[in-house]
Amino acid sequence: MASTITITLVDGVKIVVPNSINLITPYVLIEQRDWFEDEIKFLRKLLQPGQRVVDIGANFGTYTLSIGKAVGERGKVWAFEPASSTANFLAQSITANNFSHIVLDQSALSKTIGSAELHLNMNSELNSLISNEATSNIETETVSITTLDRGMIAYQWEVIDFVKMDAEGEESNILEGGKQFFADFSPLVQYEIKAGAKPNWDLVAHFASLGYDSYRLVPGLNLLIPFDLKATVDGFLLNLFCCKKERATQLEADGFLLSASTLKQLKSEVFQQQVAKKIKTDTYHWHNALTKFPYGAAFEEHWRKTMSTTHQSNLEYVIAAYLFSQDEANSIRERFKSLEDSFEEAKKLFNSMPNTSNSLNLARIAQSYGAREIVRKSLNYLQRKISQSQKMSVNQPFLAPSKRFDTLPVNQQLGNWVLASILEQLEICSAFSSYYTGPAALHRLEVIQKLGFGNAEMKRRLQLVQQRFTKT
Repeated sequence: MASTITITLVDGVKIVVPNSINLITPYVLIEQRDWFEDEIKFLRKLLQPGQRVVDIGANFGTYTLSIGKAVGERGKVWAFEPASSTANFLAQSITANNFSHIVLDQSALSKTIGSAELHLNMNSELNSLISNEATSNIETETVSITTLDRGMIAYQWEVIDFVKMDAEGEESNILEGGKQFFADFSPLVQYEIKAGAKPNWDLVAHFASLGYDSYRLVPGLNLLIPFDLKATVDGFLLNLFCCKKERATQLEADGFLLSASTLKQLKSEVFQQQVAKKIKTDTYHWHNALTKFPYGAAFEEHWRKTMSTTHQSNLEYVIAAYLFSQDEANSIRERFKSLEDSFEEAKKLFNSMPNTSNSLNLARIAQSYGAREIVRKSLNYLQRKISQSQKMSVNQPFLAPSKRFDTLPVNQQLGNWVLASILEQLEICSAFSSYYTGPAALHRLEVIQKLGFGNAEMKRRLQLVQQRFTKT
């Protein structure tokens, strides 16, 4: 019997996985005590007790279990996981959490009913149904396949509130086998857009043909906005959401979504002037807002001297607009508009003058907006600058690159605090996990530890990289 380890995630659920840091899921969960996708954090806020969910491609159950906790005993979760070994681990986790409201179905979903060969990857996240007969050189398992439409009958579904679909390229076939399901029900759907090296943009059109419009997550606001294929797509984007218009209307009323028509309204001159007027109040000005944080109080004197002799209205607006967007007392429409404006202005400032302040501001704002590649770009710039000159100018107001550093005492070590804040956020945003960066992350993690501002996760990352990638 395979050795197991039970990990408690940030929301309190227990998950049983193989005791091996050579595998993606155990490594990531040990490292972060959570999955690396922002979407799982969003669902913990979105899903409500009593709701009913279908999880297609449950794997070890990271989503399944967190969803199960969110919907509670009055809710119901149907988890489809075809691989026998992975399903066995999920069954153990269901028992460990006493989740009697989770139904585990050891089947793959597709467009037909019967059986098929499942390609078993070392990392079960990459298991996939085989579409041809060439199976002699790979490990496979014969699994049952069924359809969403068949599930409607077998489980007597009357309403489904949410569907998570992560099927390693089988999504289009699942849609074919679920035409009645998607016609009869109106769930919010999260679907994987990038199973391999290239995104499968055809899925956006396939869902649209069923009446489902696609949206992307703005992680800093836990908000869905219309997905635009013509816009620049962040390279870290893995998942999209979609739903019918009636469900979108309800989600917008609940503050979780902005429709395309609403986004047009936000561009009106009257609305923009109203938001700008609120942003420019003293509440969000850096000298009132940032100096409440330990680092802001420490840098206040330097900032006041600089700002008193230079005209920096754009910089002040970038900071104020971001702070406004994070204030839950404001409407979600105002918050999104201010975040978008802050992001666009921060990019302009960085591109025209890539100094320390502009780089740090862009990193913080871009992370909130869901532009992770830009976070990496701005922080990489700072890392190169530090390695070349060993010093930075911090005489202008700036946002800490992550919320954790907002409230972290500086302990009279301003330089170490700034460097640690940059390196930690670069470690988090440069890859989904140190599992992927490997030895390249070692030096950065060692420096973070020596600076004295690292948290428990940074310590775990260092230990994992040392254990997996360095020879003793």
